[in-house]
Amino acid sequence: MPDSGRWFARILQLFLSLAMIAPIAGPLNAQSFNLQSGREPIISLDGLWRFQPGDNPAWANPGFDDSKWPLLQAGRSWTQQGYPDYGGCAWYRFSLLAPESGGPLALLLPRIYTGYQVYANGRLMGGSGSTTPSLAPHFAANPHLFRIPEDIARQPRIVIAIRVWDYPPIASWVGGGTLAAGAAAGDERLLAARREDELVESRQPMVNLYASGLLCAVVGITILGLFLLRREEREYLWFAVLLLANAADALLTVIGFSDAIPFLLFRLTDEILVALATVAALAFFSRILDAPRLRVWRVVSILAALSPLSVAFYYFQWSPIGIAYSLQLACLLPAFLWIPISLIAASVRRDPSARLLLVPATLLYGLQIVESVVRIAWELGWQRVWGSLQIDVLGYPFPLYGAHVIEDVFVLALLMFLVRRFSLARREEARLAGEMDAARSVQALLVPAAAPETPGFRVESVYRPASEVGGDFYQVLPAKDGTLLVVVGDVSGKGLQAAMTVSTLVGALRGCVLDRPAAILAYLNRILGGMATGFTTCLCARIAPDGEMSLANAGHPAPYRNGEELELPVGLPLGLMADTEYEETTLRLAREDTLTFLSDGVVEARDASGELFGFERTRRLSSQPAQAIAEAAQRFGQEDDITVLTLAFAPVAAAVSRAV
Repeated sequence: MPDSGRWFARILQLFLSLAMIAPIAGPLNAQSFNLQSGREPIISLDGLWRFQPGDNPAWANPGFDDSKWPLLQAGRSWTQQGYPDYGGCAWYRFSLLAPESGGPLALLLPRIYTGYQVYANGRLMGGSGSTTPSLAPHFAANPHLFRIPEDIARQPRIVIAIRVWDYPPIASWVGGGTLAAGAAAGDERLLAARREDELVESRQPMVNLYASGLLCAVVGITILGLFLLRREEREYLWFAVLLLANAADALLTVIGFSDAIPFLLFRLTDEILVALATVAALAFFSRILDAPRLRVWRVVSILAALSPLSVAFYYFQWSPIGIAYSLQLACLLPAFLWIPISLIAASVRRDPSARLLLVPATLLYGLQIVESVVRIAWELGWQRVWGSLQIDVLGYPFPLYGAHVIEDVFVLALLMFLVRRFSLARREEARLAGEMDAARSVQALLVPAAAPETPGFRVESVYRPASEVGGDFYQVLPAKDGTLLVVVGDVSGKGLQAAMTVSTLVGALRGCVLDRPAAILAYLNRILGGMATGFTTCLCARIAPDGEMSLANAGHPAPYRNGEELELPVGLPLGLMADTEYEETTLRLAREDTLTFLSDGVVEARDASGELFGFERTRRLSSQPAQAIAEAAQRFGQEDDITVLTLAFAPVAAAVSRAV
């Protein structure tokens, strides 16, 4: 009996246990959420919802039997719960037991991708995002509040049906259906307040984006102003484009979280801005590093510029978004590699600019390289550790991540670099301006604005430099015996170096005691042989009072006599070869013969279409006054210094009688 008593006690204990479990172990149905017995006017809906792929308007009917539909956990996408690649229409269903008070009720739903419509007892209450197939859908990115009509709210049981359409290319990317917890039902006023709190909380991480975008915009506009002051230095323009593209992208991202932009338009604009910033960065670093734009640079730039085309892969639904996004990153990755590699190579060559920017740029683009590689692996399903790359630097009063700190340091470092570069350039310009002023002063003393008194000759001269300090020169040197020495020349190059060479030549001419043109050119050639970095063309003519003229030419355009070009032997320009000998030509001028000496700035004047002024036009004008010739060439299109000197032989009576 004792054994049978213990056996009976165990049977009784098992029976009581089953009796306690029985009320909750009935058939497994969609969860019903009871607002009647709840003490709070809000109840969470994060539980099991009935789910069915497909589309049928009858599924909104409250009397429809959904007991055979599978159950999915609300707050998790259907992609994670047995439907990994499903995209298209599907329905959720659950029921509410309304409170007897019949007060205003509302439904708060979290993000449900891509778009959805909500029905209460078969009546459409509203929706969010795109709910029909579209190549450019709007996404329901934020939680939405739906007020349950009063007549339905008074009914004891409310069947909620949610029709969802998920954009197929995104199904395997972020998932379809409910993507976050937070569904709730109850008092409309309290749910509205909860929704606002959730929106504020979701926008907190945007503070970094706001700050970075504002920094990029302010600095970008500042750098653009520097470029407008120094248009020839394109690095300022490229850096401004880089920053302003980043600022626009930050603004776009913030707007994109408000459901205001179609997803495809958002992605295309984002990828265009990223490509623009990347190409601008390549151009910027190639400029400041003086890196030759070889084939590698061009290929890298073209790949970055073509990266937005990846949007076409999911616009036409050729591939999932993850594949297309990986293609975009693969196009950008070579640019992210080229920049730090070029900086390291330039630093090894002891380039000061590269050494200043090496650390901030390598940190930024090194991070982008790592992020791109990890993201590609994540998108292709090779690994799932994407979230571990986020480094929290600050949690209060708003989240601050390491990537944002690196970006801001990069922007500020390059701003300091360019401001310093601008300051040094301005200082150098001031120094050169002072030297140019001195050179102009010297040149004004050595190259006369008008010809001196020349008895027996009528001389007219015009000198119009193409820049502040020119490389042309001429000298008209009358002797006491009535002989006139005319020298016209053109120094290769422009600016200060050419002006210094002119000063040297004019000074040598004025101190020269030689009287034969060939000997004078040989003398000037010896002077330039040891100091000049370029060459100088020069024509020397000596005219006696009786009209005898001897000429020697060192590579200069021949003069014109009475409208016809003189045929002269042409020697090497000055400064090219030491001990060069020059051939001399002698002829005799008649009374009122005219001579026209000019520089190649007349012949080589070029109009907008590229046509040269040329020798034929010069020949036809050669008998006109110097002023008319110079103005004609300048109007045609001056590209070089213009010098024109005209001379008419008008001997005095005494000189003529001596010649007879």
